[in-house]
Amino acid sequence: MLTFLKTLLPVTDWQAARLRPLPVSYTSRFWRLDTPDRLYMVKEFFPGAENNLLYPTLPYQEADALSGLAKHALAPELEAFAESPAGTPVLIYGYAPPVSDEIDVGEAAELIGRLASLSGPVPGHHEVPAGFHEVLDQGDAMLAAIPDSRKAVNLKRLRPESGSVQRCPVERLLIHRSFCLGTILATGEGARLIDWQFAGLGDPVEDIVCFVSPGLATLYGVHPLVAHAEDLFLKHYPDRGTVSRFLEERSAYHWRFAAYCLLRNETLMLENAPAARAYGRALEEEVDLLLRLRGR
Repeated sequence: MLTFLKTLLPVTDWQAARLRPLPVSYTSRFWRLDTPDRLYMVKEFFPGAENNLLYPTLPYQEADALSGLAKHALAPELEAFAESPAGTPVLIYGYAPPVSDEIDVGEAAELIGRLASLSGPVPGHHEVPAGFHEVLDQGDAMLAAIPDSRKAVNLKRLRPESGSVQRCPVERLLIHRSFCLGTILATGEGARLIDWQFAGLGDPVEDIVCFVSPGLATLYGVHPLVAHAEDLFLKHYPDRGTVSRFLEERSAYHWRFAAYCLLRNETLMLENAPAARAYGRALEEEVDLLLRLRGR
């Protein structure tokens, strides 16, 4: 890998550079390259992850997002996007070393709010289901893919009523779709958003849902937000209209994510039991939230 990186990056002192592997995710493997002046994250995508029902992994979309959003101080700089010697996509972004790794909840709200306020589109992104009713329909499709699941029968009982929210057109904007504390990077220039491979054109409500989702936090290996932190995030989110729609429509997004976790739990059990168990834990977290929302 180091030999390959030397063909891509303008590092002046390779003798002082240090490359180390990082934990592998479901769709990619990572390395961090430390140099005296700059840090680089190297991301190699696994093949065959493009057909996921909720989160298709699209490397070119991440490259497009980094290219378009770095100038808005929303993403780190794209340093290279190339094909590895093995034929897999490799993406590299760079940033100045941070003074601190701490990310404030209010800072996170401001960051994702600025993404939602962008006026110009970022090219190369696909449309994703948006709004209460499209999201419920997608959740229905996921459960239909596991018709013999006993847990699916129970989850259907928690499905929000379609008529509880009026059907309205949605203005599709670029959204991150896996926004949580695990996808915010502290850099020397401030907080930046990473992991854009799942991004799409949808409703900014989804990004708020992601940040407060205990199931998504569990999958990223971070602690779910406590109630006070969620309230603080919503207080700092700049668009009050989006917050209002979130409060009205969030149950559909949480229910769809629970359906997704159940689908992954049951379909991965034979081929990747540890991943299946992780999705099972995320499912429990999301179902618990749905039950709490019903009790309000």
